[in-house]
Amino acid sequence: MSQVLVASAIVYATSLFLYRRWKSVSISYIQAPQTESFVLGNFPEYFQKEVGECEFEWQELFGAVYRMKGLFGADRLMVADPKALQYMYQSAGTQFLKPTIRREISRMYIGRGIAWAEGEDHIRQRKIMTPAFGNIESRGMMPLFREIANRMCSHWKDVIEAAGNGKSAKIDVAGWLSRATLDAIGEAAFGIKFGSMENKEDKLANAYHSLLMEAFGLPSRGRIFAQQLAAYFPMWVWQLIDRLPSRSLARLRTVAYEGDRVAKELVHQKLQALKTGSEGLDKDVMSVLVQANLSASPENKLSDEELYAQMRYIQCSNPYETSGNTLSFILYELSKNPSIQNKIRKEIASILGAGAEYTMAQLDRMHYTLAVIKEVLRVHPVVYGPFLVAKEPDVIPLSKPITSVDGKTISSVPIAAGQVIQVSLSGYNRLKDVWGEDAHEFRPERWLEIQEGKREVNSPFGVYSNLGNFVNGTISCLGWRFAVIEMQVFVVEIVRNFQLSLPSDGKRVLRATSGVMAPVVEGEVEKGKQLPLTVELRD
Repeated sequence: MSQVLVASAIVYATSLFLYRRWKSVSISYIQAPQTESFVLGNFPEYFQKEVGECEFEWQELFGAVYRMKGLFGADRLMVADPKALQYMYQSAGTQFLKPTIRREISRMYIGRGIAWAEGEDHIRQRKIMTPAFGNIESRGMMPLFREIANRMCSHWKDVIEAAGNGKSAKIDVAGWLSRATLDAIGEAAFGIKFGSMENKEDKLANAYHSLLMEAFGLPSRGRIFAQQLAAYFPMWVWQLIDRLPSRSLARLRTVAYEGDRVAKELVHQKLQALKTGSEGLDKDVMSVLVQANLSASPENKLSDEELYAQMRYIQCSNPYETSGNTLSFILYELSKNPSIQNKIRKEIASILGAGAEYTMAQLDRMHYTLAVIKEVLRVHPVVYGPFLVAKEPDVIPLSKPITSVDGKTISSVPIAAGQVIQVSLSGYNRLKDVWGEDAHEFRPERWLEIQEGKREVNSPFGVYSNLGNFVNGTISCLGWRFAVIEMQVFVVEIVRNFQLSLPSDGKRVLRATSGVMAPVVEGEVEKGKQLPLTVELRD
């Protein structure tokens, strides 16, 4: 029966794909790279090479807007132009929508929460969630982040001591950072002590471990074809796909089950604490969310299903796949650049001193450390290429004209309803028109120059420092303040305790596609996400 369903879905999707292609407004006048495969288009290069490798090359050839070929020659519009991105994200959720495949895959493991919702549902859910991620709430999490970062550093010291020389050890920092940030989100968002760094067995924590990397990472050509064809499945087919015996789907189902189980327990605890006035209601994200939902008007309240889904969304959107991976790339750049490590260390000494305690006001004064974090976000955007679909025909404005295949100058791009738009955040973050001729260089000093008015950023896009990482508008990342503070605290604690360097084996670190960008080691990609570094204890 499952084989019949799959075959029927493929026939339906293929027919719908061909019909839409025949009916659509052509964008064939926009320049595009060559393809090696009519069936797969440019997808093999996009998904099997390092993140951004193709986009940087295509951007140099064609500008900030160009075409990429999808299945059977279908045209996908690639956009890195800041004016175009700002235009789309200002009406994202109403005019530029998340495609069905993106919503339905997120539904499978996150549920019908804010990541799934569109239009009025999204506005209603975001209104309830926003208070939990305000500036005051995020800054209030700093002491907790410091405590967890110190715990991780203590474990690293134990590893070094066990190595025998008492001075240094080769440590997979990516694995440790994933576990540490999972512990951080557990306590900060839900008041749960996962104990991931202590190898405590927790079903929910285990379910989230390396989820996207295992489910979607390093896809074969066959998997690329299947995933892209699934984009044309209607909603009813996705209800059937839920039941298919796939290892990747099984991982998503496990996350959904464990997430709902824990969310139900937590919501019950928070509600009981509210009713009794007990101390069970803390200032974690879930407590704030439950209180905000109780005080909301009836038409704005979240259903139980939506409330549980928000927990699963918060859990998936922060630890392993975003903050943990970004911190990995921060440590990678510090290992490559000892002088940058030393500058951060000097800043720590001058502003924080040797004391274990410090305040957010002191962290705010650490301009160079923040510059390093921003530069890593710019050069290594973990969320690198979301895609949207136009609900209605539209005309997308451009900040800089592009040249058509017949040499004409184009200042805006008319699109049809249903046009798929691949957002090139990795391309935008390296766009020379925005960041200057040195856009591909890793230079934290650029942010000090911007702060001092010596350099301009020519872009209206980006909720944080004009970076594309947290996007913009109505679907910008709610937790961006939370993430930046968490990363800054971890950098401070790691750099003040250790000297980082690349291992002597000289193996390259690659930026792998996996739904989000993850570090892998060349020649060891089958091992999944890892970043081995030499970690030396400082005196």
